[in-house]
Amino acid sequence: MRPPLQRVALAVGCSLLFSFTARAAGAWCQATTCDPRKGPCATNAQGCFTTGLPLAWTSNCVTVSVQGDGAPKQHIDFDAARISVEHAFAAWTSATCEGGSPSISVVVNGPVACSLSEYNPDRGNANIVVFREDTWPYAGGEDALGLTLIRFDPDTGAIWDSDIEVNAVDEPLSDGNGDPNAVDLASLLTHEAGHLLGLGHNMYDETATMFPGYHTGSIELRSLADDDIAGICEIYPPKRKPSSTSCEPRHGFSDLCGADQPAPAAAKAPEPDSGGCSHALGSAQRPAHVFALITALALLAIRRARRAVTASSAPVAVISLPKHRR
Repeated sequence: MRPPLQRVALAVGCSLLFSFTARAAGAWCQATTCDPRKGPCATNAQGCFTTGLPLAWTSNCVTVSVQGDGAPKQHIDFDAARISVEHAFAAWTSATCEGGSPSISVVVNGPVACSLSEYNPDRGNANIVVFREDTWPYAGGEDALGLTLIRFDPDTGAIWDSDIEVNAVDEPLSDGNGDPNAVDLASLLTHEAGHLLGLGHNMYDETATMFPGYHTGSIELRSLADDDIAGICEIYPPKRKPSSTSCEPRHGFSDLCGADQPAPAAAKAPEPDSGGCSHALGSAQRPAHVFALITALALLAIRRARRAVTASSAPVAVISLPKHRR
């Protein structure tokens, strides 16, 4: 049995709390735009938010780029990382729904040079997967194995940009058939891929890939449970009419960070903003709201439990499960 969920939510600075909403009879959850700072967000029996606009990609195609460095200290090069990312997203996009497959596809490419999780409102972008090997830059969040940041339009719930960061600082990663003493990279990435596609933690079905609990060495999260499939099929039903068929990131693709790209020729209209917590990114425009989800895949190692998340170096909200639980 996976360890029980313990959740810690902390708004650092000006931020949005990560919220969920259930759509079907199961326990799967979808992220929404509901902001508890501005008023109560109703929840259902599963603890999922039932208010706010659901978050999802509006196109039928998303491009995800693997950062070129890979994880050399973990002996995972770019090619191995890309294959693991491809398999992770394939688990979701190849799910069998009533009437076909989910109406979302993911193109995995790279290598990209930029290793920053950012969204550029007036320059090119990339949805990246990046490994952090030297430091995990989220103070107090050392117990998290992965972090997914979602930037979205607060007026519609459309996802604009999303990045996955893998904590490769302390725990050994395995990209093979499973190492009993290591974190299975394919399992971790399949869980994170669900978040990038708009799914939240499933707090009640311990067989689900989106349940926030993980046993060291397990490869179970590579395969979706029925509740995971129900979620991806309802968010992206086969007969959905997408607003776009483009796979290109918002404002075009660039493998460079915003600061390294040429300045835009002329200012564009500001991105929609609901007056919440945003700040300028090299221009007079304000970026999309940001969710930061430190996904809590708990490890069953014999060592003292680390403290729960208490702070962050970025204006984010954190939902975390410490690695070690009795």
